[in-house]
Amino acid sequence: MPAQAYFNSPLAENPNYRPVNFGLGYEVYVDLSSLKTVEDNGREWVFTVNMFNSQEDSGKIAGIYTITYKIDSGKQAWIYEENFHSWTAIPMSKRIQHGQLADYVTVNLCYKEKTGKYLNDYNNYVTGMQRYYRGPQAPVK
Repeated sequence: MPAQAYFNSPLAENPNYRPVNFGLGYEVYVDLSSLKTVEDNGREWVFTVNMFNSQEDSGKIAGIYTITYKIDSGKQAWIYEENFHSWTAIPMSKRIQHGQLADYVTVNLCYKEKTGKYLNDYNNYVTGMQRYYRGPQAPVK
């Protein structure tokens, strides 16, 4: 039996929705049209973006939630943990766990949306995930 390609959902054709992770019958997307800067002082960029889950290949959005991220000029990224009111570093190295992949890919895509280039894609996770995106390339802002 041939392997199934990921992100066969019609959601993967929307230029604002980019796949960032998959597993256990679900796909995770970032909605780049929801990207909002909270603060940008030249050293740190704090922003929010909407994420959502979708049952694999269903084309239906479920579980929309907003996440706050921070990127500093040293190219390090963090996610804001609402429950603890604190920032947790996102590994920006070759040692990324599957559970950290969505955040890693998301901060790279958002940074590219802002600057035209990835924050870093040392291990090609972002490039690899974007192979599953089927829509037209969104214009770089």
